Amino acid sequence: MADYYQILGVSRFAAEIEIKKAFRQRARQCHPDVNNSLNAKREFQLINEAYQTLRDANRRRIYDSMLINGFPAQTIYYRPSGKVKYRAKGDKYAHYNTKHDAEEQFKVFEKYFDVFLFGFMILLGVFGIFYGIYRLWINPQEHIRPYPGILFGFIITVSIALFWANKKKFFKE
Repeated sequence: MADYYQILGVSRFAAEIEIKKAFRQRARQCHPDVNNSLNAKREFQLINEAYQTLRDANRRRIYDSMLINGFPAQTIYYRPSGKVKYRAKGDKYAHYNTKHDAEEQFKVFEKYFDVFLFGFMILLGVFGIFYGIYRLWINPQEHIRPYPGILFGFIITVSIALFWANKKKFFKE
């Protein structure tokens, strides 16, 4: 993890004015229009990233905690529904009591989404079978061969149905 304080050349206890001054000085030196080195663009992006993190008090607090502990002090899980511990006005992140509380709401969504995908894939396979049969018997054309469509629909339908029936072998629930 990059040390943003070292990149800007300020101490860990620097005030916002010092950080802004150091950013402007480093940005003038490393801007790609001024500096002709090959990695000037990447260096300038890193300086900008450091400044954007250190100038915001909340992001700086989280970054300092990550720098010291290796992980942020407060874990934030984004889940739009569920029992929320608190949500600040205009904040899109919901803060939950525990990670388990956040994951419980997401498991319900995953279950319905899996059923939807299963149904959609089955319908796709059945459509392939019926369209192939339609092209074979009802509306045959010389340059269109319906057998690959029938075979593809059959394979998709059977494989999805078999996978769904044996999904507990693939995933531990």
